[in-house]
Amino acid sequence: MGSGVWGLDKKDNFTHEEIVFLFARVYPAFGIDYIKEVRSSYPDCICIKNGEEIAIEFEPVLSSFRDHIQKDDLGKCQYIVCWQDDLESYSPIKEEIQKHDINIIKLKDFYEEGKVKDRSKSLDWSLKDMQRLTENQIKLLYAFIANDKDILTSKEISKFIGVKGKALGGVIGGFKTTKEWLIRKHPRGWQFNKKYKHKIIKIVSEFGPDIGIR
Repeated sequence: MGSGVWGLDKKDNFTHEEIVFLFARVYPAFGIDYIKEVRSSYPDCICIKNGEEIAIEFEPVLSSFRDHIQKDDLGKCQYIVCWQDDLESYSPIKEEIQKHDINIIKLKDFYEEGKVKDRSKSLDWSLKDMQRLTENQIKLLYAFIANDKDILTSKEISKFIGVKGKALGGVIGGFKTTKEWLIRKHPRGWQFNKKYKHKIIKIVSEFGPDIGIR
């Protein structure tokens, strides 16, 4: 991994803490909505993926997981995040991992293929990108700003933009994109990415009357 990716020039001797950092930097790439908790007990981390909780154990390399065999309830873990898989194909540790249907995320493959660099260039929404959103999408995003909240229920959104049922689902579904999330599922409803608050305000201030926002 080159030093240009995150400011360090290391080989394969990452610490447990550095694995946590490397994962936290790119977790959306693995379909994870957000990190709910990082803790000292097994498993190390609880995340939300597709609205459901998943448990993750962080390891510098996959062989480090041997410390949990026979000691912990492996069924509590759904993912192992490590820098690389250093095990033989038919190792006893790997057999235990497979037996418990634990998925493996190898960060080395992800970082060295240049996906982090590519994503950092393509994820950010420009003002022009956001101006291409539909009228209802802009109104939906503005609902969070107008209500001074970053989390709203479907009912609150529906009341603000005047769209409900399947039509509202279509508006929300239209945000699926290869770019960074603007709105995502949350246990209490829907969450707005406050990073884009000022761009939405600018769009509404310029085109508000034309999209029915007064």
